[in-house]
Amino acid sequence: MRLGTYRSSDAGDSTLAGRLKELAQYRHLLMNFVASDLRSRYRRSYLGMIWAILYPLVFSAIIALVAIRVFQQPAEIYVVYLITGFVVWEMIGTSITAGASSFLVAEGYMRQYRLPYIIYPLRTVSSLTANSIFSSIATVGAIIVLTPGSVSLYWLYWPIVMFALYMFSVPLAILSGLANVRFRDFQHASALGVFLLWYLSPTIVVREIYDSPGIKPFTDLNPFASALDIFRAVMMERSHPTLHDTALLLGATLILWILALLALKAESRKLIFYL
Repeated sequence: MRLGTYRSSDAGDSTLAGRLKELAQYRHLLMNFVASDLRSRYRRSYLGMIWAILYPLVFSAIIALVAIRVFQQPAEIYVVYLITGFVVWEMIGTSITAGASSFLVAEGYMRQYRLPYIIYPLRTVSSLTANSIFSSIATVGAIIVLTPGSVSLYWLYWPIVMFALYMFSVPLAILSGLANVRFRDFQHASALGVFLLWYLSPTIVVREIYDSPGIKPFTDLNPFASALDIFRAVMMERSHPTLHDTALLLGATLILWILALLALKAESRKLIFYL
């Protein structure tokens, strides 16, 4: 189907089922968007997608050289801890910062074609997820080499966990994109906010620190921390995600989706005029 034949993004069934059906109609376009983003990201690169595997390995090695002495952790365990944190945060954190420009960079499409607006933040998060899938190869390789005892059947949860992280990231990108269209300073503020969350979540700092009395109350309510804990439980701790982490992540995801869909509905008719 040609782009010119797409219906208005505000036309047709406005129910959730109708929106999902409409979005499914454009799944091939979304896949083409993602493929285009990945080609653009690694264009004229000799290694191409291999960078998605190398980057978390090199990043973790650089951080580990300094942090191992600070945190007094075994090198093998801490490197794996860093890589698992990187994969999750690269997906979630970047969904906020890159999602802020998801509508702005799509201005040309939005002015020419009547596509569902949700497809643009979906494009951003789907591209990041594809990159994180390749980065997970680095995680698997590091675990096999450094902590082979962590290899287990719990890895079968990995697709489910990645899907949960994807569903958590999409409304973050939607809300970030809508906020940035209305207030262009948001993209700068969001970068600082994500940087703060990076340190308030167990991404590179050892997990035990976040259980200290002054930080634990916030950590217990931080869905970003739960996302990291869930991924690490499956990949490196040979255990099921805790009920607390699962409930917190799913609850936060549901709330974010409700807010994102309400905001998208409220702004859909005015969005093009803000660009």
